[in-house]
Amino acid sequence: MEVVRIDEVPETPTPRKVEVRKVLKKEHVQVVYLKFLPGQRIPSHVTPVDVFFYVVEGRGSVTIGEESAEVAEGDIVFSPKGIPHSVENASEGLLKLLVVKTPNPEKAE
Repeated sequence: MEVVRIDEVPETPTPRKVEVRKVLKKEHVQVVYLKFLPGQRIPSHVTPVDVFFYVVEGRGSVTIGEESAEVAEGDIVFSPKGIPHSVENASEGLLKLLVVKTPNPEKAE
């Protein structure tokens, strides 16, 4: 059994200062934990793999292509590969997400 304790996984530095932790890397999947402070965002970008966002805590906004939606704890948003997507925390609290990428865009460790 493999148990991952998110707080024990080292942060990956990013220019946007969003807390990023690559919590699981396998051949067919990568799971990344993101924690956004109020006002933080990841601008629109494209990934070469399918992605879904699971909202662990808080409220925010996810944009996929031309569509935007307000999301909250328990929501899942799917983003197909090759479509621009972005995430923003426009709330006063924290926004915590698990981002699942499949297949893993990086080589599994």
